[in-house]
Amino acid sequence: MEMRQETLDKMPGAGERDAAILYEDIAMCRYLGSSARQAVVEGEVALPGGLREETVILSAQAMAVAEKTAVQTGRADVDGKVIFHVLYTQGDPTRINTLEAAADFSQVIELGGARPGMNVPVSLTVEHVEATAQGGRLKLMAILKVFARLFTEEPARVVSGLRPAPELMQKTETLTTCRTVALGRQDVLIRDECELSEGLQITDTLYATASATVQEVMGGEERATVSGAIELEVYHLSALPTRPLVVTRHSIPFEETLPLSGENGDLLTADAVIKDVAVLSQEGQEEGQRTLRAEVLIAFSAQMTCRRDVCLLLDAYTTGGDLLLPTVQPTRRVLAHRQVHTAESGKMTLLLDGQPPARTPLSATLRPILTDVSRQGGKLAVEGMMEVCLLYMTDDTAAPQSYRTEEPFRVSFACDLCQEEALTLQVTGAEAACITSDRVEIKYILHLHCADVALGQEPLICDMTREPAPGEAGGILIYFSQPGERVWDIAKRYRVSCDSLRRMNPALEGAEVTEGERVILWRK
Repeated sequence: MEMRQETLDKMPGAGERDAAILYEDIAMCRYLGSSARQAVVEGEVALPGGLREETVILSAQAMAVAEKTAVQTGRADVDGKVIFHVLYTQGDPTRINTLEAAADFSQVIELGGARPGMNVPVSLTVEHVEATAQGGRLKLMAILKVFARLFTEEPARVVSGLRPAPELMQKTETLTTCRTVALGRQDVLIRDECELSEGLQITDTLYATASATVQEVMGGEERATVSGAIELEVYHLSALPTRPLVVTRHSIPFEETLPLSGENGDLLTADAVIKDVAVLSQEGQEEGQRTLRAEVLIAFSAQMTCRRDVCLLLDAYTTGGDLLLPTVQPTRRVLAHRQVHTAESGKMTLLLDGQPPARTPLSATLRPILTDVSRQGGKLAVEGMMEVCLLYMTDDTAAPQSYRTEEPFRVSFACDLCQEEALTLQVTGAEAACITSDRVEIKYILHLHCADVALGQEPLICDMTREPAPGEAGGILIYFSQPGERVWDIAKRYRVSCDSLRRMNPALEGAEVTEGERVILWRK
């Protein structure tokens, strides 16, 4: 007993190291924050054909790819490119042309606390695309949302406990930590081919867009097998009298094995990001036969994490002598990584106010812009504005018509996310049908993708100091509990043990206290 008292009496003041404090360096993945910004990427290319030929832009799409991320002190430098696809007519208003162009970009994302070697995953979302023709040149512009998150795997030094001593009260709790033990990255070129329907009368293939979804990931022992599907939308020219443009959809399954560098762990997650798409079609040996060939470049990534339970000091105080002052460090511990991929169908009706009457829809390009996320009854409700570009034919002319507008949308997904700000949305399978000459219905599938992270928010104690306690008057004290207080909080406030507090208040059971409950304390 005397040795314990001596140990407690030796607790130093601020700036001194205390032998009674038990420290532990814990390897854990921590989330340090995020940053988002908009970036404008511009490009310019020469148009083929004569300068005097009238050029009409029908539609413009873009895909953004992050090629390199370099973490510096306080920031992340992101380099990438935007690939544009533009449909237009030039000279002959009935003939649809296509142009593909790429524009490089570099963005600096400010991230407080960032240092070289930290992990900064970046996601890119194309929020708006414009293409304008002027003087024989095509000017391109895309607005991107660049979202970056900062993680560190550096060990955190925390107080795991205090050596027992008289009048010392301490509260510990077993907390879960997570750390990344293995990583794998690999770019894979996936090829596929299929026969195109003769009834479409396809004469040429223009371009394609693609999205990839990971459906399953398995592995361990230095490898990860990632399986899923690529959804391909291909734009073609057609010889059909009323349909010069047709869109075909194809699903390409994949199963790829990535090497993992590191140790075995408890949980394996993976992601797949489209980097490039190339398509062409060729005539077959028989009349009317046509074969589509596609090459899709995908960046695969996988990570293995390991979970560990550790017992840490959450709070401490003394019932006599000096006060203990914990130094608390806010910490967002990563509990688990997971990839969320889900989709829901949507529908909208366009009113073609002041436009030529619609006869045959050719294609509908939809680009969602997220404005709000909320939880409702176990579901995730997302709201935003949908940029719509509709191509259609009319009875008045053989030239395709283009109509652009924005429409609000709201879709509920049967999922829950810990980090809602990390989600991205993508539309596939847009199908347009004429209801009347001035009303067009568009059905689509809205995909939600999120590299979600579950976090533990408990602040951790990184050090402990002491200072003299002020004098306290004796007598009987009546206290009314405040919102969120527990028995421990009241006992610490008045420097008594929880058992003593319960003996003075037999109605207090367990750790909880009812808000506004009367608590009686007696002091000598």
